[in-house]
Amino acid sequence: MNIRLIWKAAGTLLAALLLPTLASAQKVEQYIDFELNLANNHLWRGIEVSDGLVTTSSIAVHDKHQHLRFGLWGGTNTQGNYKEFNYFAEFKHKEWKLALWDTYNFSPGADYNNKEFFNYSARTTGRFLDATLSHQGGARFPLSLSWSTILFGRDRNADNTANKYSTFIYASYPLFEDNVWRFDVGCGGTFALNRGGDDATFYSAHPGIIHVQLQATRQLRITDRFTLPVHVMMVWNPECDRAFFQIGTQLLKF
Repeated sequence: MNIRLIWKAAGTLLAALLLPTLASAQKVEQYIDFELNLANNHLWRGIEVSDGLVTTSSIAVHDKHQHLRFGLWGGTNTQGNYKEFNYFAEFKHKEWKLALWDTYNFSPGADYNNKEFFNYSARTTGRFLDATLSHQGGARFPLSLSWSTILFGRDRNADNTANKYSTFIYASYPLFEDNVWRFDVGCGGTFALNRGGDDATFYSAHPGIIHVQLQATRQLRITDRFTLPVHVMMVWNPECDRAFFQIGTQLLKF
């Protein structure tokens, strides 16, 4: 699989769709998304990727109807021992969305290749390509479902001869929401499509439930025009016998 050719094709398609729109737009910012978040750690699919004070940010460009979106995502912490830089592309149609993430965590203490950003060799790369197909339920039953599979990269079997295609399935549901508060609950499990002679996945030594989440979000009114969403999140990982707590906020979004 030539990942560089895939991203080149995606970029060419994006340019073909967006350039006429941007050229005629009165306000370019209508087609740009920016987000900046702050939290006491970085949690992802039952894993604490980093502890300490973590900032994550993203910038993306989308078409007029927001069917196609392409962007960059980065994260770091104040200790300097967590560094991540990702590409992502999203294709959305009604309640369905397909997302492709090219993830490269080059933290100094990584136990894999963290010094070759442009290495796309399946056996030696330090990155991985993750695909997620998700469905957002309607107002009457707002259940969110997603299926994520690692298609390429450092998700290999023990003898590094094949990809395991580790898969993460997740469901979430809003328990309560008004103009100030929102409470969500979610649950996710993992398994490998290609076991490769063992039960290990990218996320755990054995398949099972790895992410049970309860989150409360409060909209703090700062001014008449500006509110700051602050969340508290608890994550339990039964398979790995771990639990995590996070408090964070979305500092900017436009």
